[in-house]
Amino acid sequence: MGTYSYAGTCRAAAEALQVPWERCEILRGRTDNHLPHSSGQGGSNTIFTHTRTNWVAAQDAITKLKEIAAQDLGGAPEDYTIGDERVFASAEPARGLTYAQAAARAIELGGKFSGEEYPDDINPITQRAVQGLAGSGLIGVAKDNIPGEGQPPGILVGFCEIELDKDTGKIEILDYTAIADCGTVVHPKNFENAMRGGAVWGVGLAAFERHVYDPQNGLPANTGLYQSKPPTYLDVNVETKMGAVNIPDPQNPTGGRGIGEPTQGAAAAALASAISDALDGHVFNTAPTTTDMIINHLAGNDYSTKYLKTNTF
Repeated sequence: MGTYSYAGTCRAAAEALQVPWERCEILRGRTDNHLPHSSGQGGSNTIFTHTRTNWVAAQDAITKLKEIAAQDLGGAPEDYTIGDERVFASAEPARGLTYAQAAARAIELGGKFSGEEYPDDINPITQRAVQGLAGSGLIGVAKDNIPGEGQPPGILVGFCEIELDKDTGKIEILDYTAIADCGTVVHPKNFENAMRGGAVWGVGLAAFERHVYDPQNGLPANTGLYQSKPPTYLDVNVETKMGAVNIPDPQNPTGGRGIGEPTQGAAAAALASAISDALDGHVFNTAPTTTDMIINHLAGNDYSTKYLKTNTF
């Protein structure tokens, strides 16, 4: 998921700390608040990378909560657990501290508890953020050192049914269904938005948005949207059917994985395959496949767009 993934990724920290979402406040990254920019809200990567970083920071905060409780109330940190915004002894739940009390003690204790000391391996930008926040409360900060292999984006398969008018070359999308393997769906509503939006984008890639560049100076020859038409509601299917396998990603404590670009690529490939099927298997081997190309093919004529040699997307 892309836009609004800042909320979904922050929920990883809230879940780890067992804090109700309605009790959370999200502060946007601002350097004057010592909260620096980290990355954009990209649908293919953010939900994977940022849930992990929020999780490890929350785990550091939990460790410090338990250490403060053990130091003040006796016992060892492993004797304590958390819940209901408290850290308390597992064998004696009445013996404990609220998160607010623990945060106040963190300020009094200083050092690693209040951010005056921090791990050596964190990013220099994160170091400056911790330095600015030091002494304001209990600071949970850690680098994401969770092992991982491969790429974080998810996998998606799309199925497209069309009706193609061989007199005009016009395409009508009758049905489109997409199933995603993107780990645990962290934000169901935004998952649906990403699946729908990506499908529309894919339709534009496959059938409408032709980009033309002047070969002499490299400038775009398209000077308006009417010359490289994005798809509208009239060009796409009325309803996008979607689903997710919802199998947690083993390399993410929250199970999530991105689903940005695959939504576009699957829709574009499914539509291109449907066009090929409607034309008895003919493959244009380029994108987009526009109505003039379809008409020229059916008439036995050449079409202006040649085979794709370089993908510059």
